[in-house]
Amino acid sequence: MAIIFEDAFKKTLQAEKLLPVYILFGEDSYLKKSYTDKISSLITESDDIFNFAKFTKDSSLQEVYDSVLQFPFMSDKKCVILDDFDFENCAKSDFENLVELISLVPDTTVFVLTFDNVQFDHKKNSKFKKMVAAAEKIGGAAVNLAHRSV
Repeated sequence: MAIIFEDAFKKTLQAEKLLPVYILFGEDSYLKKSYTDKISSLITESDDIFNFAKFTKDSSLQEVYDSVLQFPFMSDKKCVILDDFDFENCAKSDFENLVELISLVPDTTVFVLTFDNVQFDHKKNSKFKKMVAAAEKIGGAAVNLAHRSV
């Protein structure tokens, strides 16, 4: 699927067809938050400690890795969200582990990466392209959420 825009993304969510990986980026913070909430609500409640996990940029990548690969508890799927991981300035090994994790997401997990404060040019950034390629390889997508126009 590579990089898609809001219209195509919205259609997949309306059909409740969840992909294994979503990389949400773009200039509209409200849309990124709103769609992250929508994805997670299609899977479980945000207070479900077994099947929902949200990690911030300060979280250990190992914790994220473990959470993504754990099986859901008494559910078909679980949702793991990673907000604003600074892939531009992280250690090379951390970036490689993140790309590996994206390519290993099991059918029982929906992994959502959101980028709000991490700034990059999605058309030129080779690291971002590598993450998108890993997501695309397992049927995921990157979603460019730009400001809506009238």
